[in-house]
Amino acid sequence: MTKYPLFFLLIFYTIQSVFAQDGKRPKVGLVLSGGGAKGLAHIGIIRALEEAGLTPDYVTGTSMGGIVGGLYAIGYTADEIEEIALSIDWESILSNKIPLNEVAYEEKEYYGRYMVELPIYGTKVGLPRGLIDGQKLSELLSRLTRSVHDIEDFNELPIPFACVATDIATGEPMVLNHGSLPEAIRASMAIPTFFTPVELDGRLLVDGGLVRNFPVDEIKAMGADIVIGVFVSSDLNPKDELNSLISLLSQSALVTSALDSRKQKKLVDIYIEPDLEGYQTISFKQGKQILEKGDEAGQQYAATFRTLADSLRKIGPLPEVHALPQKEAYLISEIVIEGNEKFSSDLIKQKMKIKEGTVLTLDEIENRISNLIGTQYFKKATYEIVREGPKYELKIKVKEASDGKLKIAAHYDSENDVGINASITYRNLFMPQSRTLLEFDFSKSARLNLSYLKYIGPRQDAGIALGFDFSNNDLPYFEGDIELSTFDADYFNPYLTIQSTYFQNFTFGGTVQLEFTELTPVVGELTREVKKIKNRDIGVVFFAKYNSFDRPFYPRKGMDFHASAKSVLNVKNKTVQIISDTVSTRKLTINEDIDPFVTLEASFTYIFRVNRKLSIRAKNEMVLSTLGDIKSNITDYSFVGGFNPRFVNTTEFWGASDKQYITPNYFLSKLVLQYEVVDNLFVSAMANYVDVQYPMELFYDITLDDYLGGERRRLGYGISFGYNSPFGPISFSMAKDTKEPKLRTNLNMGFWF
Repeated sequence: MTKYPLFFLLIFYTIQSVFAQDGKRPKVGLVLSGGGAKGLAHIGIIRALEEAGLTPDYVTGTSMGGIVGGLYAIGYTADEIEEIALSIDWESILSNKIPLNEVAYEEKEYYGRYMVELPIYGTKVGLPRGLIDGQKLSELLSRLTRSVHDIEDFNELPIPFACVATDIATGEPMVLNHGSLPEAIRASMAIPTFFTPVELDGRLLVDGGLVRNFPVDEIKAMGADIVIGVFVSSDLNPKDELNSLISLLSQSALVTSALDSRKQKKLVDIYIEPDLEGYQTISFKQGKQILEKGDEAGQQYAATFRTLADSLRKIGPLPEVHALPQKEAYLISEIVIEGNEKFSSDLIKQKMKIKEGTVLTLDEIENRISNLIGTQYFKKATYEIVREGPKYELKIKVKEASDGKLKIAAHYDSENDVGINASITYRNLFMPQSRTLLEFDFSKSARLNLSYLKYIGPRQDAGIALGFDFSNNDLPYFEGDIELSTFDADYFNPYLTIQSTYFQNFTFGGTVQLEFTELTPVVGELTREVKKIKNRDIGVVFFAKYNSFDRPFYPRKGMDFHASAKSVLNVKNKTVQIISDTVSTRKLTINEDIDPFVTLEASFTYIFRVNRKLSIRAKNEMVLSTLGDIKSNITDYSFVGGFNPRFVNTTEFWGASDKQYITPNYFLSKLVLQYEVVDNLFVSAMANYVDVQYPMELFYDITLDDYLGGERRRLGYGISFGYNSPFGPISFSMAKDTKEPKLRTNLNMGFWF
């Protein structure tokens, strides 16, 4: 192992003398170790090689070294690899979450709001093989390597290449030098428990760094006579640093790899170890600084590389790398689906909206892949484009989701108390192309949702859903700012819905539903007079909805729109009262048929991303109803107020108490400035305005009353501090109504039903 440039001169002179005798130029190999984010330093070494005119004959790499080495081997320059590395959203790539706007509309409501998701196989709950399937990472690798998808022998790449993975069943290093290049690279960096393993050639493969983090033996086996090795990983920590359970466990996992790397280092002719002290394998946010460290190390060896290149040219020409052309659009002659068992290839093509004989751009292909993943029927889908003369074959390899999933989350809200959410979802139960969902919230304000969705139509572009919702909540009744009573409210809503499932972010359809509510006064004046109020509605709802938010919580861009027309055809009300006088107490039951009514609702939210840190969210919402003054069927009206109201027909208004105002009509406008201080830590300033007169009165005559606590309009403002944690959003909010002295606060933690 040589480190000193002056000593290189003697070595190169010897190389030139020995190899010149038989006219064979010695072969140069470049070995790039694993190291996570620290592997970005490899780019600086490659740049120094390019500047010296020294192109290696072979490249090997492990994990991140496999990514950088693989891209270099297919013709990317150091500058191009750097541009790619700095433009990647590593947080998104190295997460298991696809953006909300890539999830099918019928799945958006249930997506991304659980702490734990466990697969169900048959009736048994299992554990996932890894936290991350790496869908976005696989898509990125497919895009970057598209020029060589039809090359199965990696020795035929512009620079012969191999990467190393670990066969987790045998503990042996597995040299990956043929097959699918993006799959090979993905297998080489499949960190156990973090990334799911990759199945290739009948083997279950994980990160090669477990046993061979520095693949020098492999490059010598390819034919390298001179080995340049770049090592960016860490050796074992000394005894005095092993002072905790975590440090001991981490060290235990690295022992085999570290000992092997020590042996591999001894086989290297030019050994380079950039100074990366202070950087970790997860330091992707410091990618630019790591790249600079790589450039510094590369420049230290620039003279050595030039000397070696000059010596080798005297024996024979150095290899020239010619990158293969990359296309942005392809004429797809055939579509091949692999890995599907439960779903037919034709059905998959229909859900992706693709067919043979069409020209598809890369963006369109990836968008169609997203359509497929967004159905939640598939854990992963990758693609390759294989040349067939002037046309191309599109290969799509899918990994189907488990039979079902068990999801669990916890939450606390100072308005709604503490609770635990759970969900059980089954696919294809009873009938194919169906989803069975049971979702419940164990809390003071209990909720339950059971639904069965069956996709219909030749392209599965519509769905029929049969189910019911149940919720229990405290429902206050105010006069002005004084709470007269609190009801214990039960709501039960069986329904039948037909809706479009053709579009990813848009749906429309209709619902026939029954609504049953039962109110029992528990606090206040009405407890002496009213025993129970029961209400039953029969109605039809037509709706249209659109949602392109990038994520469920603290979205930074996108739009949300929904509009509905609800016609309640039959309303029956029963009130049980207690009549007391000086002689006796008796029960009086009053049955009442309430006039049918129509309610129109519309809401539009637009989020504009000013820059990487600042987003502006504007929301306008309006309810128009033919309901008159408040009657006993109060759950048909709208409740306004609170930070996180949790009941039917409720909307938030910061500055008021939870569900403080009840009204048949209202217009609400909200403006939020959301600033991301550091990653996932937000501060938001907000103002909201509610009006029960205008603009509703412009459309038709409404019965005016002082529904907003003696007012017809109110203005509130507030501020919120929030953190989008893996355990759910955490926020502390403060708000005030301009006409009230009281400052209201709210603490919210966790995912909500």
